[in-house]
Amino acid sequence: MKQKTLLAERFKELSNPLQPEPTGEQPQLTKLTGIKAVIFDFYGTLFISGVGDIGIDDGNSDSQLLLDALDGADIEVSDPKAGKRGYEIYNKVVTDEIQEIKASGIPYPEPDIRKVWRNVLNQMYAEGLIRSSTSSDDHERMAVEFEVRMNPVWPMEDLHETLEILRNKEMILGIISNSQFYTPIAFEALAGHNLTSLGFDQDLLHWSFEESRKKPGLQFYENFMEKASKKYPALQPENYLYVGNDMLKDVYPAHEMGMKTALFAGDNRSLKWRKDDSRTKNLKPDIVITTLSQIAECI
Repeated sequence: MKQKTLLAERFKELSNPLQPEPTGEQPQLTKLTGIKAVIFDFYGTLFISGVGDIGIDDGNSDSQLLLDALDGADIEVSDPKAGKRGYEIYNKVVTDEIQEIKASGIPYPEPDIRKVWRNVLNQMYAEGLIRSSTSSDDHERMAVEFEVRMNPVWPMEDLHETLEILRNKEMILGIISNSQFYTPIAFEALAGHNLTSLGFDQDLLHWSFEESRKKPGLQFYENFMEKASKKYPALQPENYLYVGNDMLKDVYPAHEMGMKTALFAGDNRSLKWRKDDSRTKNLKPDIVITTLSQIAECI
C-alpha cells in the first residue's frame, strides 16, 4: 500500500463524526458585491477541530497517547518510560525548531512535523526508548498517529453543500491554512473527494508547512496574494472573501491584505474573537456566519 493511501486509511479508521458546539452567536449577513473568489481557513472552519485549531506546540502531555501513537505506527517500545520521556523530547525538539526558524527572521514559525518526528524518534532510539531506528515513512506515520489522537477532525456538516453552491456560482476556491503535510490528506480522506474535484484551485492551496511560516504573520498572506495575482491578474484584493474562525489569525491579516472577511462563528471550540488584542479589538469582519452555507446568501 502506498504511503499516502496508508495515511489516508488511518485517518478514516481513527476518526469519528464530530458535531459543532453552539456559540450563541447570531449571523450578521449583508450582500457583498464583486466577490469572485472565496478562500477558506481549514481547521475550525471547513473542518471541526477537536482542539479548535492546529498547533504542534499546543497539545497537553499525555504519555499514554504517545505510546498509543507509537504502537499505531508499528514502532516497538523498549522502555516503559518511552511515553513520558518521549513527550519531553518532543517538546524540546519543537521549541528548538521554532527558535531556529525565528532566528532566520520569521516571527511566526511553522516547523515541518516530519522533521520534528525524525529528530524525536532518533533521540528516543539513542536513549534506548524504542527498539530500532526509523525511516522517513515512519516519521510520517508517527505524525499522523499522533495528530489524529491529539486533534481529531471532521468535515463541517454543510461543507459539501456549500462547496457545490460556490462551484455553481463559478467562484474561485482556495485555502490559507496553518497546516502540516497531513492536512490535505485528512481533508480528502474524510471528505471523500480530492480537493480539485471539490472545486479548489490547486494553485491557491496555501499551506503553512510549505513556507515554514504561519498565521497571523502578514508575510504568509502576502505570499498568497502574490500567487493569486499571478494566476488571476484581473482580480483585486476586494474580489476575495476570506472565511475563518479566528479574528487574529484569519480576519486581521486578510483585512490587511484588502480582502473582504467572514468570521465563522459556528463552533465554540474554534471561535476566537480576540477582543484583548490591539490588532483586533476594534476590527469588525464584513460578515459573521454561523454555518458555511450562509456564505451563499452574501455573494
